[in-house]
Amino acid sequence: MTDAPAPTGEEGPTQHVVAIVFDKSTRADEALLALTHLQLEGNIEMADAVVVAKSSEGRTFVRQTVDPTPGRAAIGGMWLGTLVGLLFGGPLGGAAVGAASGALYAKLVDVGLDDDWVKQMAQWIDPGTSALLLLLNDPALRAEALKELGRFEGKVVSTDLPAAVREALEDALED
Repeated sequence: MTDAPAPTGEEGPTQHVVAIVFDKSTRADEALLALTHLQLEGNIEMADAVVVAKSSEGRTFVRQTVDPTPGRAAIGGMWLGTLVGLLFGGPLGGAAVGAASGALYAKLVDVGLDDDWVKQMAQWIDPGTSALLLLLNDPALRAEALKELGRFEGKVVSTDLPAAVREALEDALED
């Protein structure tokens, strides 16, 4: 494995990018599930999370948690357009306009992790492995999150976390 691709784009000053690679194709999903529970308890704040997995045959799977796809946004826009159409006449026209504007919104507005970086990571990881790509809000990783991540053996391959936090995360993943 060569060096991991570095994230591109500018995140806000209070957000940090972390990429962790796991030795199993399902491990990133397991780690994300654990972190999701911690987020519900207020122990971590994820602005975005993407799981990238590669089967042993080399087939890549990408699951994003924030970016709206054009299809999803079109459906949401269609329902909003239908509601507006019912209020102001012409539900079918409102639905069509809503669907088109929702799809356009998804194409123009990219929130969360940079899509190009996610694609690079998907190409970069080895078959039979997975990666968890996180966009964290400060405070980035509390003790509870480090402890939970310690259950999963992984390797930090890219991050802009402060050195002390990166070292604590690497230690947790190695133990």
